[in-house]
Amino acid sequence: MKGWRVWLQEQPAQTMVEISKADDLLFALVTAVLVTLDDRAGSAVDEWGELRSAVLAPSVTAELFVNPDERTIDVLRLVWIPGLGD
Repeated sequence: MKGWRVWLQEQPAQTMVEISKADDLLFALVTAVLVTLDDRAGSAVDEWGELRSAVLAPSVTAELFVNPDERTIDVLRLVWIPGLGD
């Protein structure tokens, strides 16, 4: 990966904006998966370790930090490879 893709993967929010501009369905899928990972949706995040990688969609992966005490998940890195899984 090179250029803007490398830049985007370090900025999850900007990556989501770019996904939303390019593919509404992918944006909805990734958003739904991220919501279900958070304990506010009932997921048992305390069964995870502190750092975990997850595939959110065929073309989107995330590096997540799980805080079992707060029962929250922070997205540290979001990697989107346009065209993968089409």
